[in-house]
Amino acid sequence: MRATAITTEASASAAASAPSPMAQAAPDSVTAADVSSAEALIRKVNENGLLQTRFTNTAPPKEADIGWLKAFLEWLGKVSKFFGDLLEPVAPILPWLLYLLLFALVILLLSPLVRAFIAGKVERLFQRDGLKADAPWRPTAEAAAALIEEIDALADKGQYDEAVHLLLKRSVADLNAYRPDLVRKHYSARDIGKHPLLPEDARPAYAEITRWAEKSFFAGIPVGREGFEACRKAYVDFVASEHLPKGAK
Repeated sequence: MRATAITTEASASAAASAPSPMAQAAPDSVTAADVSSAEALIRKVNENGLLQTRFTNTAPPKEADIGWLKAFLEWLGKVSKFFGDLLEPVAPILPWLLYLLLFALVILLLSPLVRAFIAGKVERLFQRDGLKADAPWRPTAEAAAALIEEIDALADKGQYDEAVHLLLKRSVADLNAYRPDLVRKHYSARDIGKHPLLPEDARPAYAEITRWAEKSFFAGIPVGREGFEACRKAYVDFVASEHLPKGAK
């Protein structure tokens, strides 16, 4: 037993005194081969296009010039303060004033005249250029003959203006019966004449009648025999005089 213990202690002492592999390598023992190997590895990494190893120096982003925005906000603040000071005396009744203004606006929008005005403006903004007349149109032979007889009776009395006005009024009524979506209450005669739904073959006659009626109604220029004959001829040509009963020509 004693011999065995001595042998074990000797082995432990020898193992402790033997230098370890890690302790044998000094930190400054780098060889030229190690340096070459490292450089080769660096070159290999740099040549790899999948890895970004070089970075360019980018200029810092320029700060946006918002001086104008600051000036605008300052001006807006001054304006708000001005109106705030101006309305401060009526602040207690300001909600009631707003309610009154809203009520007046509703009443105004419900007014037929205002609604007609707004509708006219909206329709002018959105021109119905895509609309076209469905087919050529003519009033019936009986209706045309009766109308010509009436205007001739007025002309025989020298009432040429009344005759032309009646001719225009009846023509608009016939158009309204033909296309109810063509004529609106707020339309003027010119609005109807420019409407895309007005048949093309009716435009020349309608334009001639409208021209003389406007002279009489707005300019105060008497139609006279000349104007009456021009309007009558335009209407008769439009309704195709060969289809009218004899005596209506």
